[in-house]
Amino acid sequence: MNKLEKLKEEIKITMEATGKYHLPILYELKDRGYFVAVINPLKMKQYCRALNFRKAKNDKIDAKQIAEYGLMYWKELEEYKVDKDNYKILKELNRSYQHYMELRIDQMNYIDQTIHQTFPGIKKLIPHNSGDFSKDKLLDFLEKWWHKDLVLEKTEEEFIEEYKRWAKEKRYHPNANKAKAIYQLAEDSISTQPSHNSKIETNIREGINLIKQINQILNRILSQMIEISEPLEEYKEAKKFSGISEKLAVQIVAEFGDLSKFKNKKSLISFIGIDAPPYESGNFKADQRKISKRGNAILRKVGYQAMKCMMSAKKPENEIYKYMIKKEKEGKAKKVCKFAGLNKFLRIYYARVMESKAQKQELKVA
Repeated sequence: MNKLEKLKEEIKITMEATGKYHLPILYELKDRGYFVAVINPLKMKQYCRALNFRKAKNDKIDAKQIAEYGLMYWKELEEYKVDKDNYKILKELNRSYQHYMELRIDQMNYIDQTIHQTFPGIKKLIPHNSGDFSKDKLLDFLEKWWHKDLVLEKTEEEFIEEYKRWAKEKRYHPNANKAKAIYQLAEDSISTQPSHNSKIETNIREGINLIKQINQILNRILSQMIEISEPLEEYKEAKKFSGISEKLAVQIVAEFGDLSKFKNKKSLISFIGIDAPPYESGNFKADQRKISKRGNAILRKVGYQAMKCMMSAKKPENEIYKYMIKKEKEGKAKKVCKFAGLNKFLRIYYARVMESKAQKQELKVA
C-alpha cells in the first residue's frame, strides 16, 4: 500500500477472480479509492494461453501476466463496483441456502432409497412437501410407521382410526380413504429389510431428524433473506411478476445484487450466461446458437424455476407467459421457450427496477 501511495501517475489495478479469496484485498483497495478491475478467470486463461505457448505457471508468472493484461487493455478495463453491505450479506446467505439445499436433496434421496426397502411405494401415496420447509407429511409419517409391518400390526379398522388421530395431531387432513390405501399398500408390498432390526430403524430415524434440522436452517436463512430484501427495489419489482414467490425473488436479488452496477439490460443476460454469441465464418452464418452458460449458474437455475412457475400460474395478463406460449406454438422446445422467456423477463425486470430507483432518487432530491 505504501508503494502505491507514492506513485503519482494514474493507477489501475487488475486482479483475477478467485472465488472469495481475492475479496479481502479487493475491498481494502476499493476502500482506499483505487481503480480495481476484476478479470474473469476464463478470459485470463485464454489470454495467458496465447502469451505462453509452453504453459509455464507459478505465482510470479501469473502476477506478471495479469499486469500485462491490464496494460494491454488499459482503456477497456471496467472498474469493479462493490455492493452495499445488505447486498453482500444477502449473497452470502444465499450461498449458504444453496449449500443446505444440496444437502437436503442428497439426504432426501438417501432416505427415499432406504424407505424403498422397508415400505416400497409409500412415497407415491404421501409425497414430500418440497416447497414447505416447516413440515413434511412423509417424514412425519415415517417417524411413526417406518416399516410396512408396523402398519400390519393392527387390523385395517384400527389402523384407519390411528391414522386419523395422528393426522389431526399433526394438523393434516384425516383422510380415511388415504389410510385404506396405505394399509392396502402395506399388504401388497414386499420389503427387503426386517422390521425388528433396531439398527435399520435408528438409521432411518437419524436420517429423518437430519432432514428436519436442515429444514429448520433453511427456514431461518430464508426468513433472514426476506427481512433484508423487503426495502430493496429489486425485491419489490421481482415480486410483482406473477409466479415469482418470495423464495425465488430473494434468490434473484441476492445473486444479482444492486442492479445499478450493470451498464444495461444486456449485461444481466450475459451475467447469467443465457446469451447466444454470434458465430460466423466466411459465408457460413449459424442461425441456431445455444446459450453460452458462461455466467452465474445459480441464477440460471432460479430463473428457469421462475419461468416454470409462470407457466404453471397461467396468468393471461402476464406478457412473459404469453411470449413463452407463443414460442411453444411456433414449435420451439419447451426448455428453449423458458430460456427465451427468462431473457424477456430480465429485460423487463431491469427496466422496471432502474425506473423505480430513478423515481426514488428524484423524490429524495425534491
